[in-house]
Amino acid sequence: MNEYIIHLDELGVSTRVIDEGKGPAVLLLHGNPDNADEWKTLINILKTDFRCIAPDLPGYGRRGNTFALPKNYDYSVDAQVGFVDALVKHLNIRGKMTLVVHDIGGIMGVPWAARNLDRLESFVYTNTVVFPYTWFPTAYRWGSRTIGGRFIASLSVSAIGSSQGSLFRKIFSKQHPQLSPVELDRFTTDFALNSTAKQTTLREFRMLTRDDFFDGYDEMRRKIFDAVPTVAVWGEDDPYIGNRFVNELITRNTVSLPDVGHWVPIVAADVLSQHIRSLQGDVGKG
Repeated sequence: MNEYIIHLDELGVSTRVIDEGKGPAVLLLHGNPDNADEWKTLINILKTDFRCIAPDLPGYGRRGNTFALPKNYDYSVDAQVGFVDALVKHLNIRGKMTLVVHDIGGIMGVPWAARNLDRLESFVYTNTVVFPYTWFPTAYRWGSRTIGGRFIASLSVSAIGSSQGSLFRKIFSKQHPQLSPVELDRFTTDFALNSTAKQTTLREFRMLTRDDFFDGYDEMRRKIFDAVPTVAVWGEDDPYIGNRFVNELITRNTVSLPDVGHWVPIVAADVLSQHIRSLQGDVGKG
């Protein structure tokens, strides 16, 4: 699979990008705790007809190949939009694109799309938080902004790497029984044992758990819906964002997958690919 490192000098951010296939561009923004490899199965399905672009989001990546964030990158909305702007410019992505977002990828993708409707062909949501949300307790612990809370958060993320990540793997496998042993190994190696990705998560959750972080996201989703075809492909058996949350989205079509959990891009890539393809026929219908 074709991948390379890019350096976005204007942001001080370096990252790995998977860039595979030819045709209309599909930009894929991954979730946490993961990296661009989340999209590999989907890319292998789509690459005959699309240029599939999957970056590691800033500060995430494979263990041993993850670039620490610069001190001024704070995961604010403007910082996240700036990353996509710089990525699109650096990769010379021309014409309109389909944007597919999962988990934290939606937090980044929605504001970028709302500010760049002229670059958007269609939009696909899958199990993402893009609305005011009460986070799970671990997110608030990791997102603490007090001195004592940040110390405890640091100890907490360090602990998940103990015993070669065995505790993380045990808990994660119970939360996501659809994941294969190979995928569980990958999550454990690239997150639980990846100190850079864990430090990025602390910095990110310190921003995402602010009470006002999602202000304006409702209007953003409405603007996207009014401008381009949209669809949600949603795993119902999600321990973080259950099926009831899909009603918060504004889409033309919602596809609920009753036997699928949070990781739709991994365990239901075939279904997701079908709906990405189907949107191509909807372009121009609004």
